[in-house]
Amino acid sequence: AGAAGVGGGGGGGGPNRGGHQQNTSVYVWGLDDGTTWQDLKDHMRKAGNVDQVTILKDSDGKSIGCATVVYQKPHEASRAIQELEGSIVDNCEMHLREDRAQGRGQGGGRGGRRGHRGGYGGGGGGEDCQIYVGNISDDTDWRNLKDHFGQCGRVDRADVKYSERTATSFGIVRFFNKSDAETAIATMDGVELKGSALEVRLDKR
Repeated sequence: AGAAGVGGGGGGGGPNRGGHQQNTSVYVWGLDDGTTWQDLKDHMRKAGNVDQVTILKDSDGKSIGCATVVYQKPHEASRAIQELEGSIVDNCEMHLREDRAQGRGQGGGRGGRRGHRGGYGGGGGGEDCQIYVGNISDDTDWRNLKDHFGQCGRVDRADVKYSERTATSFGIVRFFNKSDAETAIATMDGVELKGSALEVRLDKR
């Protein structure tokens, strides 16, 4: 999901898989779309040993201004969040939090045109698993939403639609788990995607 520019040194970093895991992965947003994985890796090294940097990209291969950074040790990831939050890379103020991505679903579907710009996924997810995403940019598609919100949990469906009444685009994202939808609302509201600060709330349908 989501093309990526990947780099890094050393082996075997990644999040610990078992019981009560201590995450070594950090989610970064607010980056300039020209920032490379090497630029970001050099900056993130201030907090510890970086194993891998992944720049998240849209379907055209352009950075969406977000990335994941994997450290060798959990305390290095924690230090990065504490010490590098709000720091400047390529004249842009970046923001960090723990990377909560787990088991992203596979891609699917094709982009449509104006009234409905394509979608992904099926009919899973229960009550209160679906969120409304407002104030999205005109060039945001379902792949961008799926990649962006995939940081919060496993996405069941992602759609981008156009409202003729308000002349604006909006998104609908459904998760498999209610807790992931709650995480998205708590952590993604106001976060920028493609230059637009998203409005994220429960979709009351």
